[in-house]
Amino acid sequence: ILDFLSKELVRLQQERKIHALVMLAERQRRMREAEESGRRQVEVRRRQEEDEIFRQAMEQYFGILFQVVKVQHRTIDTYLEDIILSSMERAAEEQAREEVQRRAVEINDIAYELESRYVIKWHIRGSSQQFRNCLTICI
Repeated sequence: ILDFLSKELVRLQQERKIHALVMLAERQRRMREAEESGRRQVEVRRRQEEDEIFRQAMEQYFGILFQVVKVQHRTIDTYLEDIILSSMERAAEEQAREEVQRRAVEINDIAYELESRYVIKWHIRGSSQQFRNCLTICI
């Protein structure tokens, strides 16, 4: 019996040691996990801050780039408007010139027609006047 009790005591002591080691290992594991969690939180916060700084820098860069593109876009728009307006002016001038020439021809034709009618009438009047003069002289 003594031998049994002695072995049981040794077994219980070893069991307590093992339990104490397990508890110690469990505590150390939790502490390491807590430290790692703290490091991860710091890393996440640092990464968020860096992302925010990067985002702000990119906003400034793209804001400036957007302004430059906007200015270039306005410059291109102005240039194209100038080209279109000058083309329209040239086309309008050409069209007006053609219209003036066409109307000048029409007016010229009308003037020739009127002039020929006037000459014929004048000639007829002159002839009839001469005829009357001749009749009065002859009679």
